[in-house]
Amino acid sequence: MTKKISLMFSGGIDSTMTAVLLAKKYDEIHLLTYNNGYGHMFMNTVQKRVNELNSMFDNKFEYSLMSTKDLFEKIIVNNVVNEVKTHKSGFVWCLGCKYAMHAKSIIYNKKNNILEMTDGSSKSTKDMVEQKPFSVKIIKHLYKNHGIKFHTPVYNIPREESIKKLKKLKFNMGWFRVLDRFIGIQPKCFAGEIYYMPNLVFGKTPKHDNKEIYKFYLRKQNILEECIKNGML
Repeated sequence: MTKKISLMFSGGIDSTMTAVLLAKKYDEIHLLTYNNGYGHMFMNTVQKRVNELNSMFDNKFEYSLMSTKDLFEKIIVNNVVNEVKTHKSGFVWCLGCKYAMHAKSIIYNKKNNILEMTDGSSKSTKDMVEQKPFSVKIIKHLYKNHGIKFHTPVYNIPREESIKKLKKLKFNMGWFRVLDRFIGIQPKCFAGEIYYMPNLVFGKTPKHDNKEIYKFYLRKQNILEECIKNGML
């Protein structure tokens, strides 16, 4: 029986390291990349990383680039000002985007009879709202409700360890490095870059209150479930 799994994939350090680990355990890995239609740039970089992976691991990877624009608009874009006021934070943009991706991934996995899902969430980047342990628990629960096991294989692997391993495997590491970022290896989100800029440049950790995160999820849960029920990719 073919062992299948899906991976939310950007081609960055963490998702590439995840892909490498999965290639050792699974026969078929589905790499899922999304464009929300609002500031996602350099999407062509992902295909280059997919090509690298397939050349190293005997074409185990299937790649899909899909849109979340319709669902993302329902979750956050159409009422973004009120959403920011309600939760007193801009985290709603990033978390709303991620929820849209996960809902679409559940639909994809159901259609392709895939019972396991992963992403490149990492403790090294836990300051990002969607990678906080509390947020990961919510996402895991969402998948569980639909019979899919969600896990994060590289969460506790130090980022520098992943970088060292990828370099050893001769992966392209981009044009140059800025702090812990490698420029030119993955897409960029214009809004996300602005939101996390104080953290990246000045080390100013954004405050993401768990109660507000959960409240946001509860307010968006019906939208997510309706999308999954309709099964529209």
